[in-house]
Amino acid sequence: MSKKEIYLNNPNLPTVNAAFEYTPHMVSEITKCSENLIHFAETYFYIISLDEGKQTIALHLYQKRALRMMRDNRFSLLLFSRQTGKSTISTIFCLWQACFNENQNIIIVANKENTAKTIFKRLRLAYESLPNWLKPGVREYGKESMELANGSTIGITTTTGTAGRGSSANLIFIDEADWIESGLLAEFWSSVYPIISSSKKSKIIMASTPRDTSGLFYRLYSDSLTGENNWVHMKITWDQVPGRDEKWKKDTIKSLSSPEVFRREFSCEFDQIGEAALDGELLDKMSRECLDPEIVLDNGAYNIWITPKENRIYAAGVDIAEGVGKDSSVIQILDITDLKNIIQCAVFRSNTITPTEFTAKLYNILQNWGNPIALIERNNCGAQVVDNLKREYNYENIVNFGASLVNTVTSKRNGIISHQNVKYKGVQNYRYWVNTLKCVQINDRQTVSELSDFTRNPNGTWCARSNKHDDHVMSLIWALFVLADDIVDKHFEILVKDDNNKPMEIKKLEYGYDYQVKATSIYTNERVGVGAELPILFGRESFEDDNMIDLGASGWEILYKE
Repeated sequence: MSKKEIYLNNPNLPTVNAAFEYTPHMVSEITKCSENLIHFAETYFYIISLDEGKQTIALHLYQKRALRMMRDNRFSLLLFSRQTGKSTISTIFCLWQACFNENQNIIIVANKENTAKTIFKRLRLAYESLPNWLKPGVREYGKESMELANGSTIGITTTTGTAGRGSSANLIFIDEADWIESGLLAEFWSSVYPIISSSKKSKIIMASTPRDTSGLFYRLYSDSLTGENNWVHMKITWDQVPGRDEKWKKDTIKSLSSPEVFRREFSCEFDQIGEAALDGELLDKMSRECLDPEIVLDNGAYNIWITPKENRIYAAGVDIAEGVGKDSSVIQILDITDLKNIIQCAVFRSNTITPTEFTAKLYNILQNWGNPIALIERNNCGAQVVDNLKREYNYENIVNFGASLVNTVTSKRNGIISHQNVKYKGVQNYRYWVNTLKCVQINDRQTVSELSDFTRNPNGTWCARSNKHDDHVMSLIWALFVLADDIVDKHFEILVKDDNNKPMEIKKLEYGYDYQVKATSIYTNERVGVGAELPILFGRESFEDDNMIDLGASGWEILYKE
């Protein structure tokens, strides 16, 4: 071609004036590609392989079925596992539609501008890789839109309420539809759907990995399963991709460190909005197995089911409230010595104790349990407690976590900074130990009650149902958070890991702080009667000695006797 026939000096971009001498083979191929989408894709569509570079695509059977489904139907839903090529086959279809059909207006939609540009960049590469004699020339060619000599256009947009308003479209492709914020997608949908509905041939393609049951994509897909709308659907899970087997699944779960993420991202299961964090059967079992505490202190605020023992490893999870009669400040003590049998040993709860008073109470209880590692939510009034625990009581066994905000060059902020990602990580970790492995023994009825009301919101976050509380749940989540990635190996030696790369056996580090019960920690200072200052002794195996007789005569009271 001459320079006049090349757009912007790019030899892969013929202009509208480009002329070719067509051979019989070229004419045959143009006809064949226009009539046979699969032939066009496998013969002329190029991709960039990480291992082999630029090459034509070899379609899997499910990809061929998906292309035919999009070709033959107006409304298509692709529920695809990750790494199955859903964006690639959608790009193939958009390019074929533009090249072999005149005056097509094609809109590619994504939730972010960068995502839309990435898809369009892939489409431009595929267009430039086509033989010049096979494709229409270009009138305009930019980073966000292109117009071909046959009158067809392809452009990108984001999910704003005004996207596409006032224009017509022959094909709209919405990428990762279930991951677009529900409000944005609903507003976008109300803007663009009238464009499509005004035509009898226009098409919409939605492709996505699943997120949850709150959005438009789920509703359309769910209704298509029962025939309640005119959408067609296709679901491709990880095991339908050639070359993937159980070993691949185990390795992928290990890399993700989360079976739940694999279930959603690769098995295409929607997260249920409004579902409890634990399954119903497990909650029923927990309710039946709850026990009355062996020891009750602080007028019922401090309940103990199993007393502290030597050579055990304990973890404390702490959630802090204002103490004004609403939410409660809660301390959960777990025995994590045996990770196949984690035991809830004690719970302190109070909705009237102030943060200042709670700091002293927290320190006393931590001493009861041998100064264990403590995971304390720093947010709001928690900062006052965790800072005073560190500064006034010199408590060292505090986990610091929460991005770079916790430890910087100029400051050290103690405790757990619970932003959305940290809380999500905590919930996923807690569900693994409680819901998946079912290895956590919950003895407290109030904790189980709050677990049943701890549900997923439409935005994917977790919290208590309306007018309910989640203080016991969050303190339990923080106690188990010590076993999460990026935390457990900083505080314990991991002896064995399971198939999901989670710790199975741990022991305290040979250096650092002692997380095991000390001999003096079996005592706790509690008042006996008005004005009494003497401590109550509990947990001793033998009371038959002269010292105990003298203590009894002096006013000491034996609260618990084995």
